[in-house]
Amino acid sequence: MPRPETEPQGFLRIESGPVRCAFTTRALGDMRYARQRQEALALLRAPEPDARLLRQVHGKGISVLRRGDDSGVLAQGDGWLTDQPGAVVGVVVADCVPVWMWDRSGKAAGVIHAGWRGLEAGILGAAAAGFSRSFSIRACDLRAAVGPRAGACCYRVGPDVAGRFRRESLRLSGGETFLDLGAEARAQLLEAGLEPGAVAVAPDCTVCRAALFYSWRREGGRGPRCGQMLACLWLGA
Repeated sequence: MPRPETEPQGFLRIESGPVRCAFTTRALGDMRYARQRQEALALLRAPEPDARLLRQVHGKGISVLRRGDDSGVLAQGDGWLTDQPGAVVGVVVADCVPVWMWDRSGKAAGVIHAGWRGLEAGILGAAAAGFSRSFSIRACDLRAAVGPRAGACCYRVGPDVAGRFRRESLRLSGGETFLDLGAEARAQLLEAGLEPGAVAVAPDCTVCRAALFYSWRREGGRGPRCGQMLACLWLGA
């Protein structure tokens, strides 16, 4: 199972056969802005000039872009599934979890934005169910990569949030509780039916690695240093 690896030109790539997955670093600028996205995608030689984005709401809504049919495309949501070759779909994150999913044949793929609210709502299970419903792809045939996010080293939570998650996803240190978003994402993907060897989890913490990633938590949600990264993918023709 390939692991996400950061490359010096400002991208984190995931090698996944016919599916092209990428994650920008702060070297490429704030991905909230179309010009920055377009410049990044041009460097990647993406088949479209910009990524299709949703108004993200920290829920579990999944937009489905089918080959030749955009009736399942939503105005807002927190994830994409597609089987349309060349369509560039993406989500923006800055401490939340980017998750890429694809079937091993390269028939369809998806990219998900999952904060703690989305994980609590079950967005990863909804995505796996969406592959089955929309493309007749079984969860056991899916692969997934969990990208950089606020790590268990830095993601301190209060009892109101901690109480919503399994004990195995919590870390105690110095009398405080930290949520391991990566461990929770992996556990939910396995619960959805993915095989253990089919889920890769990147080790990077967006809060710790200030030179590489933007972080809402580190910057307090304010100021010019508080940008966002783009997690995107597209299928080959």
